[in-house]
Amino acid sequence: MSIATDPALFDRFAADYDRFVSLQPQQGLAWLSGLGVRGERAIDVGCGSGHAAERLADDFRQVLAVDLSAPMIAIARARRARPNVEYRVADAFEIGDDGFDLVYSHTMMHHLPDYRAGLEQLKSLVRPGGTVALIDNVSDLYPTPPRWVYTAGAVRGFPASVRRLGLRDAWFELRFWHSKPWLEHLLSDVYLSRVAFRRLYDEVFPGATFDDLGFALAMSWTDQRTG
Repeated sequence: MSIATDPALFDRFAADYDRFVSLQPQQGLAWLSGLGVRGERAIDVGCGSGHAAERLADDFRQVLAVDLSAPMIAIARARRARPNVEYRVADAFEIGDDGFDLVYSHTMMHHLPDYRAGLEQLKSLVRPGGTVALIDNVSDLYPTPPRWVYTAGAVRGFPASVRRLGLRDAWFELRFWHSKPWLEHLLSDVYLSRVAFRRLYDEVFPGATFDDLGFALAMSWTDQRTG
């Protein structure tokens, strides 16, 4: 999916980003599992290095996982290969199939130059009766939080990270939060507020259900068409 920021940003720190994601509490995956959606086919748009796609492989016969970053897809294929998962370097606007039981995306939407067009495209991929499940970052105080929000937050959270992860991984996590390429990426992001998020998603997905994950809002919507 075409993004507003440089798609090569993730390419430059793909391996470190994969390790960083592996150390996170995975609130998004817990939320997704809690929806209880199962079926024949799922798509993960902006799949990164494949953490969600690997989980979806347990609940769907086929999983298509797409991302613009070739290094991320290479890591996914190497570390999270499953017989029923296809990892593909692709722009989601190029996918014409509309037969997915689940359309999923995690913290990718804010990268798009046209947020609403991206939502409409993802909606077009779901089959009648299928589910769209989307998570994206939100920020009520700043469209783009300043650097200190991330760095100070990482320092404050370091003792808890040591208890949760051990010193070695917690130190890596802290250094990653302070790394130049990651901060450059974060400072290129522009987030919706919670109010704007709900308003926009309600327009595209009438009757959607929302859950607040703290750093992000999550939305689930079931296509009521029959066919």
